[in-house]
Amino acid sequence: MPDKQNSVILRDLAKPYYFQSEKNVSRTLVILVHGFGASATETRPLAEFLQKKGYDVYGVLLSGHGTQPSDLDRINWKDWIKDVEEVFEKEKRNYKNIFIGGISLGGSISLYGSTEMDFSGVFTINAFYRFPLFYRLLTWFLHFFKYHKPRNELRIKWYQEHNLYSYSDDSTFAAYEIIKLLRNLYKRIKKINIPALIIQSQTDKTISPSNAEILYNNLRTRKEIFRVPQGDHILTVDENRFHAFEKISNFIKEVNDG
Repeated sequence: MPDKQNSVILRDLAKPYYFQSEKNVSRTLVILVHGFGASATETRPLAEFLQKKGYDVYGVLLSGHGTQPSDLDRINWKDWIKDVEEVFEKEKRNYKNIFIGGISLGGSISLYGSTEMDFSGVFTINAFYRFPLFYRLLTWFLHFFKYHKPRNELRIKWYQEHNLYSYSDDSTFAAYEIIKLLRNLYKRIKKINIPALIIQSQTDKTISPSNAEILYNNLRTRKEIFRVPQGDHILTVDENRFHAFEKISNFIKEVNDG
């Protein structure tokens, strides 16, 4: 287990952040959304990269996250959309272009948000999109009891080694909210009419890479899929992350240049 001092530092890094461009006054804002049971520590490496490329970046902390696992037992999937909406409404007058992107659950939220808010482009990294039927049924049953499933000890150690503030267990109540989010996303997916970049680790052990293929086929807008041959589900802290980071930076530039 990490020492107390390190835990305090990570807890602080888990909070929302706002980075301003190191190059000049930026007219582009990138909103980043982290994954399930995680925190803004997941998106910070990408934010720092984009900041150096000349963009302003806001890292969202989703409701029920960055505190304690039991807080996830009191949220609704719409709370996560509101978390993004609050940032968008606050900043939309300050920027010519606003992009949104997220990892895992954050990717799903980014897609749904793109059906309600006027973003310039959307990108996802190893996004949740389809779950096996058995998982959906089991989650539906367990969510009534607000059961928390412990995460693998090796995985928890991996979080700590990569300076991530993540919960040590998964709330089935909140996991069922993801399923409800996705059901609503399926109904609206064809409403996305902005450029979309789908990034997928081919060695992702958390979700099947086929999620990216299904998502790509369901989108009816200008789209691209970028497959990273090697990489963890949390690609933003993986050693292969810069392949994806460069692709995201180029995607933003291409959309801005129009």
